Amino acid sequence: MTTQDSHRATVEARRAAGKSAAPVSGQETALRRYLSATAYESMSTAPEVHRPAPVAESGAAPNDASPRTATIPTADPVIAGVDGSRCARNAAYWAAAEASRRHLALHLVHAYHLPPGGFPGYNPYPPHLLADLRDEGAAILADTVGEVRRQFPDLSIDSALVYGDPATVLRHASATASLTVVGNHGTKRSAVSLGSVAAEIARTAPVPVAVIHSARPPSTGPVVVGVDGSPTSEAAIGFAFDAAAARKAKLVALHCWTDPGIDGPLPLYASEVVDPQRIQEVERTRLSEELARWTTKYPDVQVEQAVIHESPGVGLLEYAPSAQLIVAGNRGHNAITGMLLGSTSRALIAHSPCPVVIVRPAPTR
Repeated sequence: MTTQDSHRATVEARRAAGKSAAPVSGQETALRRYLSATAYESMSTAPEVHRPAPVAESGAAPNDASPRTATIPTADPVIAGVDGSRCARNAAYWAAAEASRRHLALHLVHAYHLPPGGFPGYNPYPPHLLADLRDEGAAILADTVGEVRRQFPDLSIDSALVYGDPATVLRHASATASLTVVGNHGTKRSAVSLGSVAAEIARTAPVPVAVIHSARPPSTGPVVVGVDGSPTSEAAIGFAFDAAAARKAKLVALHCWTDPGIDGPLPLYASEVVDPQRIQEVERTRLSEELARWTTKYPDVQVEQAVIHESPGVGLLEYAPSAQLIVAGNRGHNAITGMLLGSTSRALIAHSPCPVVIVRPAPTR
């Protein structure tokens, strides 16, 4: 078998493995490593393993590899990351519907890259793997743009094929976006799958991030928002009211409370000292006060106030099966920068069957 035949067989085997939806086994991992080893080429014979400049596309990649500047719409578009999986396709459709409601442009982004590997003088990847990933990404973008455009013919849609880590690429694109949309998980086995970066995008993007799951997003049901009195909660409430108004949907404002003296493993005091019903009434009053200015601003939005004795993650997930959207603020655990994704956000991203929007407060200057 010639070197070229060996390389071609390697690429085809890797593609076949990449299309599989089954979990990665130890045997498959070993096979992939073997295939990569058989395609060994030195860096001097693999000039395509480098960092190309960002390439902007309009639905498909150009045939040449000449550097171009990625074009990001300047009117705060809705951005969606795509990777060819059904989950990412649903994310693109949801993003298109959201852009249409907001009268914004839709910008689809596909990131392709090869993670660092080998050492100076040794490249573990087949010589044309990067070009194959680029061509595959261009085809994914072209197909997604075409399908979305058929459903939303009046929507302004453009796309970008960009070399780089997906989380980094989408985070940079989010700097000029109004909303970033990603799928909760991908089915492709390449390094560009969005599934591994959804939480990273929600954690670091400077704008609200919508995470869409593999099931087709519902178009009915209430918009549910978690309210806890924090600055991130205030930002989430504003987003949720706007979303409910645009959808002409009911808004459920949910406040969850717990008390360590009652809910801890060793209760510190009896119900004669702390009355749960009294706490419930106090928290309900606080919720009404926090929503007062928003109900005045959005008089046409029907609001249901709910106060429950439960942790926020569990409480919000109870509403997820019947909701069309859940909105929550990302509080994290870092008091200075909030750069860690909070437990509630993580739970929603991992387990909510309906779309989830994670909102960060506007940066203070």
